[in-house]
Amino acid sequence: MTKKPVKTKKSKKRPVFRFIILFFSGFVLGLVVPWYFYLQSIINNLFIDYNWRIPSAVYARELSFYYNKPITSKEIDFELKVLGYKKKNQPHYIGEYSKHDNNYEIHSKGFLFLDKKEIPKVIKFKLVNNKIKLLNHSLARLEPLLIGQFYNSQFENRQPITIDQIPNTMVMGLQAIEDRNFKQHHGVDFVGILRAIVKNLFAGKIVQGGSTITQQLVKNRFHYRSKNWIRKINEAFSAFILETKFDKGQILEGYFNEIYWGQEGNIAIHGIKQASAYYFSKKPKQLNISEQALLIAIVKGPSWYHPIKQKQRALKRRDVVLDAWLSTSVIDKQQWKKAKSKIIEIRINDSFSDQQYKDFIGLVKQQLSRSFSREDLNQQGMMIFTTVNPYIQNQLLNTLQWHTNPLGENLQSAAVVSDAQTGEILAIKGSKEKYSYYNRAILSKRQIGSLIKPFVYLAALEKLPSFQLQDKIDDKPVRVKTKQGEFWQPKNWDNKSLGKISARNALVYSRNQATVNLGLEIGLDVFVTFLESMGLKINRSNHPSVFLGATELTPLEVTNLFLILSSDANQQHLIGIKYIVDKNNQLLGKIKRENKLSLSIESVSQIKMALHLVTTIGTAEKLSKQYGFKNIYGKTGTTNEGKNSWFVGFNNKYLATFWVGKDDNSPTHLSGSSGALILWANWFNKL
Repeated sequence: MTKKPVKTKKSKKRPVFRFIILFFSGFVLGLVVPWYFYLQSIINNLFIDYNWRIPSAVYARELSFYYNKPITSKEIDFELKVLGYKKKNQPHYIGEYSKHDNNYEIHSKGFLFLDKKEIPKVIKFKLVNNKIKLLNHSLARLEPLLIGQFYNSQFENRQPITIDQIPNTMVMGLQAIEDRNFKQHHGVDFVGILRAIVKNLFAGKIVQGGSTITQQLVKNRFHYRSKNWIRKINEAFSAFILETKFDKGQILEGYFNEIYWGQEGNIAIHGIKQASAYYFSKKPKQLNISEQALLIAIVKGPSWYHPIKQKQRALKRRDVVLDAWLSTSVIDKQQWKKAKSKIIEIRINDSFSDQQYKDFIGLVKQQLSRSFSREDLNQQGMMIFTTVNPYIQNQLLNTLQWHTNPLGENLQSAAVVSDAQTGEILAIKGSKEKYSYYNRAILSKRQIGSLIKPFVYLAALEKLPSFQLQDKIDDKPVRVKTKQGEFWQPKNWDNKSLGKISARNALVYSRNQATVNLGLEIGLDVFVTFLESMGLKINRSNHPSVFLGATELTPLEVTNLFLILSSDANQQHLIGIKYIVDKNNQLLGKIKRENKLSLSIESVSQIKMALHLVTTIGTAEKLSKQYGFKNIYGKTGTTNEGKNSWFVGFNNKYLATFWVGKDDNSPTHLSGSSGALILWANWFNKL
């Protein structure tokens, strides 16, 4: 009899087990594969196809040294200070200098200029009677001061560099502190994670993390904020993928450029280049071992280990880093001893706060907006080289800050300083406060009063046949009927009429009636056209009060107008930007000089002679009699009730315009000589 086959339980379970395996495999594949490709696409966007958002940098003019250059020790000392140079009895390292009996020894930092690369060098010279002597180079330049940057919406300050621009001790030292198994793992260090878990369990709290450098780079680039297991798994998986696409050097380079190193107001300092500039005013390669260790120490917590606010804590952490470097042979014992003995010398770089040069940056932004978009400025890493002189800017700031209030209550002031010959803008200040919130120098249009008078007389010299300043004109009452049918009758400041006087004296003593009579002889339309030919944009007016300055200009526009006189008509426009290069140091744009004006040099010379007399016997005579200034040219300007007090003065080197008034345009009862001239004199005296 044939036996029937017996069905075992195992055979019953096999289809169920197979179903579970297939279901689980499908679930894993359906979850992991899309997840893998999702992370792949993110990594491609954030790493492979990633473009750094690099703020454009704005630089002051560079300080150059050459034989017989006129310069004061105050200017040299100030420049070295703001550039972060450290004064030593015997300098040995880059970024140090000494000064003994006006003998200077400067160990420069070098800079990549447009024309050539200035390598770090030892600069020696002696200052004799405010002139450079015994210079050991035909020409030497210090790096230009970074005065501001244009940030993106996240206000991240970053200038990426390649890994060969970072000291080897920092590259190895970062691994010694953050990830000792960096060269062995593939993005995730499982041994390190277990070690961290054990240490945290024994400590009863989190004392060590298990994240690798690769994971930290992923976290920073992904901008993770929350702490959860999903984030950790994403981090680990992404780190593994990243290590299949980049070598270890590329990952370290990305980490050094990405990492957060501190905060200046709302500006976040990212990357090793900006960190070394922010804390030490140096390039990374110029940092000594102690400075390198301090920056690596700060990585753990830029606020907690702030080297100024938490100096002792930062010093202690730096020593921990140095000990780790010694134990892992990153440095030898001699380097360790020397670095540990160094005190922390920090001077935060002011340029990162973007405040002290805010008014000048405003002018730069205004000029750049004609050629570059906001996105270009915020993200393309351009370098804008300007004409501003840090020393003169500082003197201007001090003048307005300390000398405006003594002139009266609720007063404001503004000023512009340029090179009298080239028109290069050396300084701008838009308020008496240290940090301006409204830039009156380039935004506030005010009536200019008698500042227009030199140009009435210049127009007469150019437009009236055979007219000369020694000719007699009528300083007598004038009554003009306007197109509105009203009569306009200007008066002199002393309510007197002097009759026949020379045109020169009429200008020197600022006689209103004589100026208007001369202006009517020229013709109102002819005069307005003459002003426009010199680049002055004014609202066309059919009222003869334009001869007495009833037109509104900013201090910048006034300076531009007087540049024609100070430069002997060789320059027509002020210059704030010299040239612009891209992040690869390729030229993007350079200032183009326009053809000089077709003005008679003889006419300009006659006006300048009269403006010199203004400062010796005229409305600005206190410059020579009270202050003792010589070879100065100038013109005061006052509007009704002293609502605007102006003074423009220049010599063969500097041209400066000062304005004093109230924001509500109420009377100040100051004249040009009792208000703006006082500020000009105090500023000039500082130089």
